[in-house]
Amino acid sequence: MINREHIIAALQWFILLALFAYDGFTYLPEESNFALIKSAYYAVIFVAFMMVAALQTHHAKFAVPRLGAITYVVQIFVWLYLVRLFYDFMITGVEQEIVTNPFAAVFLYMNAAIVPFYGLYFFRWELIDLRKLNTALLLIFLTMGMVSMYYIYTGKALEYIGATGRFQGNASMDTIAFGHLGTTISILALALFYQKDIRLWHKLLSAGAILAGLFISLAAGSRGAIVALLVCFVAYLYMNGHKLKVLIGLPVLAVLVMALLPYLNDVLLSFDNHALERLYTSIYDPNSMDAGVTSGRDVLYQQAWHNFTDSPFLGSSLFVRGEYVHNSIFESFLGLGIFGGCLFVGIIGYAFTTALRVAELDKRYLCVSLLFIQYLTYSLFSRTLSMLPLFWLTLFLVIHMKPAHES
Repeated sequence: MINREHIIAALQWFILLALFAYDGFTYLPEESNFALIKSAYYAVIFVAFMMVAALQTHHAKFAVPRLGAITYVVQIFVWLYLVRLFYDFMITGVEQEIVTNPFAAVFLYMNAAIVPFYGLYFFRWELIDLRKLNTALLLIFLTMGMVSMYYIYTGKALEYIGATGRFQGNASMDTIAFGHLGTTISILALALFYQKDIRLWHKLLSAGAILAGLFISLAAGSRGAIVALLVCFVAYLYMNGHKLKVLIGLPVLAVLVMALLPYLNDVLLSFDNHALERLYTSIYDPNSMDAGVTSGRDVLYQQAWHNFTDSPFLGSSLFVRGEYVHNSIFESFLGLGIFGGCLFVGIIGYAFTTALRVAELDKRYLCVSLLFIQYLTYSLFSRTLSMLPLFWLTLFLVIHMKPAHES
């Protein structure tokens, strides 16, 4: 007879790994039908969620976990965002240059930000070994990283995008996703390396992965990915009890990085790598804002503020001049007004402090906490909330795992 718990455990593992592996779509050829492939992918995950829910609710001992007031705040926000997304795309047809299939954009957001929140209610967290999850995720992202390094080695990743000093692996693998892939590898390796009683091959894998992740982050030339890596490293020290070292060492590290940045930039430029040139210019060039080093974000922020003041209560749109505003907090206020923006700030504030707390108590949670901090940082520099599925996933994992740890 098939064991119900074994089926639930297998489905849970499949769902988590499939959701995290979403970034693998980065490597699809340019001519792929992204909307259709991603929709089918999420449909399979949705069925798996439904199976877990059915198996759990059929069990007489199942009880809905209590997540506290945060559950209502999250639900209000994600549904309000869905209404705004639907209104912008399907009703007004707001002018934008990002999504070619508006219906698919709404569908994908629902499956990235709404389905997981409710589906994770039915998870049996005691069936998930977080150390094994850390190892599995590291292997998945490291495999993606090897593909990235292949692109670099064969020259396919050295095609510059305009004059910005950044390059891509193929037309679908943009420099930002490329850089954050390296950051993800590095922080997953850091989290695994710290675990107690792990085998030697874990240590060797982690050490090699840290170096590979750093190489990929630098090769991508994305400043946001490098900033996320630094933020996660500071959080890593803090969660491992090195608060005094953070307090003393952070200013020293900042001064050291600033002092060495010109020399490191020269070294990279000698290899025709413009990864740090843009960061160096934005810090040391007083006219960097005029030089376009901000990639136009300053213009978007100014326009977003103007649009927000025109409609501070209901919001105006998720887009500015056909672009997303490149900052999740600005976006929440811009699209949902004061109420929606405050909801979002409250959610990320709660999740951030919870991520630090649970990882301090149990080092097995390091990987999830660090991934959330990375994707939160990601959202503050690029992308739109409707197109950051791993931000939502890691946010929900932090929220759902806290009561699981306390029970």
